[in-house]
Amino acid sequence: MLDPKTIANKLIWVVLAGGAWWVAENITPKDIIEPQANQDQVDYYSKNITRTVLTEEGIPKEKLFAPLMTHYKNDDRTELDKPIETLYKKQGEPWIIHASSGTLLSKGETVLLHGDVLITRKNDKGEEMRIITTNVKYIPNQDYAETADHVLMLGPNDASSGNGAQVNFEPALKINLLSDVRRKHEVR
Repeated sequence: MLDPKTIANKLIWVVLAGGAWWVAENITPKDIIEPQANQDQVDYYSKNITRTVLTEEGIPKEKLFAPLMTHYKNDDRTELDKPIETLYKKQGEPWIIHASSGTLLSKGETVLLHGDVLITRKNDKGEEMRIITTNVKYIPNQDYAETADHVLMLGPNDASSGNGAQVNFEPALKINLLSDVRRKHEVR
């Protein structure tokens, strides 16, 4: 005959094992930690990268340099640290665009320049024109840039400012300041 204490101990172990099995099968944590689909996933990165785009004739159209470029796989965007974009003109000196950071979207069809942006170009006399602003959207295929932020343009004997700008670099330079436009011109 079995001892009642032994039967009780075995019964307790069976109940505990059954209860543990039931809990494991039926109760799950409410907040399961899973990787989010929107998390940034670095696909690749490059240091001191230079990319040159040529015309159909093999002439440089634009050149991009960045000390650090990081490509993100999940949304196919490329982040640039301190990019320098050089836009070669058919005639005359190139435009040179410096930015704090940048983002290439749609395989480079749109470039968002973040933070401080400086655009420079020398004229035939070696005098420099400077456009100082922030947060620029640049569309390379259209030679077009725009910003909604404050813009300061400094050229030889001329200073203009306003809020928002649309810039066409080709075929001829056309800058349209959108609002609160001020201009100071010095006659020599």
